[in-house]
Amino acid sequence: MSILEYKIPHHLETLCSHIAYPQFVLPLHKHVEYELMLFTKGTGKQFVGEGVSDFQPGDVALIGSNVPHLHLSNAQLQLKDDHQEVEDDSEGQAIQFRPELFPVNLKDLPDYQHVSDLLSKSQYGIRFYDDGLYSDLRGLMEEFDKSSFTFRIICLLKMLERLYSCKNYKLLSETPYNMANHQKSDGEPINKVYTYLYNHFKEDVKLEDIANYVGQNQTALCRYFKQRSRKSIFQSLAEIRIGHSVKLLAYSNLSISQVAFESGYNTMSHFITQFKSIMGRTPSEYREQIHK
Repeated sequence: MSILEYKIPHHLETLCSHIAYPQFVLPLHKHVEYELMLFTKGTGKQFVGEGVSDFQPGDVALIGSNVPHLHLSNAQLQLKDDHQEVEDDSEGQAIQFRPELFPVNLKDLPDYQHVSDLLSKSQYGIRFYDDGLYSDLRGLMEEFDKSSFTFRIICLLKMLERLYSCKNYKLLSETPYNMANHQKSDGEPINKVYTYLYNHFKEDVKLEDIANYVGQNQTALCRYFKQRSRKSIFQSLAEIRIGHSVKLLAYSNLSISQVAFESGYNTMSHFITQFKSIMGRTPSEYREQIHK
């Protein structure tokens, strides 16, 4: 299934940014930047590549360039006993930095060997568990925020040095991802279509709105998209919705009808039909099989 190619909003003067996430709202996505994530509040599931891991406050993760990932808080995965939604209190702090900050021949330079090793492992996704790591990184983030230009890069290298020194860590995915997964042209219409679908898949998506967003005629856009992806725009929308529902079925306590609603479906029959078409079984059959 297609993955949202997300563009990090860096300031003009840097390729390395500190970004706060007051809530985890992005769907499954990837970006060219490496991401150092500190979980500051809330609990939930972290999906990195093919791996899944619980998160809680104080956890630390490093995600490689263009590695697909998703954070779902327990508020998105659970309901209270009275079927009311749980308040979402998830928060995170991330340092996101582009590969261009490092020499092209990074792995061949002895002075950068530890950085090269760490970034290579990050293509699997890494979780770190050393005592004191979280507080050390928060302190370095404060230093990072007060710095600019070369001093900011030095702070980043200090963070990577600290991660490299960790004795307790685990790789999250069995499959590494690399720069070959990058869609080079963020401005291509097909990428704009996917961006719109990922940002609005829980809503009533209309072709007119997609075409206006992309800036093309509806008929021409449908023809172009089918030629490039070999599927229709709404087939892709169905895959995105079902991909989201699969994670909710596997990791949440939501009912089938609630999963359907949270995945953008207004009717159960439509949800079940599309789910079975894509997954080869009904939602209830899928949930039963994965929980055996």
